[in-house]
Amino acid sequence: MAEKRNSANELVPDDEELVERSLAGDAEAFEMLVRRYGRAVYNVAGRFFRQPEMREDITQETFLKVYQALHTYRRGASFERWLMKIAVNACYDELRRMQRRREFSLADLAEDERTWLEEALAKPAFELFEQQQQSEDAAALAEKLLASLSPEDRLVMLLYERDGLSTAEIGELMGWSRSKVKIRLFRARRALDKRLRRMLQMARPASALKAKADEPESQRANER
Repeated sequence: MAEKRNSANELVPDDEELVERSLAGDAEAFEMLVRRYGRAVYNVAGRFFRQPEMREDITQETFLKVYQALHTYRRGASFERWLMKIAVNACYDELRRMQRRREFSLADLAEDERTWLEEALAKPAFELFEQQQQSEDAAALAEKLLASLSPEDRLVMLLYERDGLSTAEIGELMGWSRSKVKIRLFRARRALDKRLRRMLQMARPASALKAKADEPESQRANER
């Protein structure tokens, strides 16, 4: 069996050995895999869900699926890559369960989100992702827009725009062809842009009414 050394220069079993020992009924070996990759799986869940409780649930569900599917792991392949694929699919399954098809409206937005929305005029919708680190309002609005997408579209947008994965890498994770990933990405961008434009159209008259209400009484009297 192959071994490697950890940061303390101690010999530790590699992933393949731990998998084989787990398949033989060694519970401690599987616990070592969980400790080794638990944080990575939790971080994957964090790409899709903000709530810590949800991330914990996804992490537990992922390792349950891993344990049940250990016999399908192909010796010689990257265990970490195989595990991450299961983690992403667990997130996808949860998104499907949580799917909400309702359209949200301007009334669903906070005042600061409305302000940011007005300033986003003439920008492609997918640029929201590039601004998430710069603006909390942009991040909050992007999350709401993402929540309105289908699970497939939301997943591909997050993996491509936020995580920087290529279409080939997304296809490998999801078991999709590159052409399917590209089609999903195109549809997701178009759907986001459509929703953002609709909200911008609603924001404009609302903003105009607010500006009118803020005018001095003397100015409104002169206009009359």
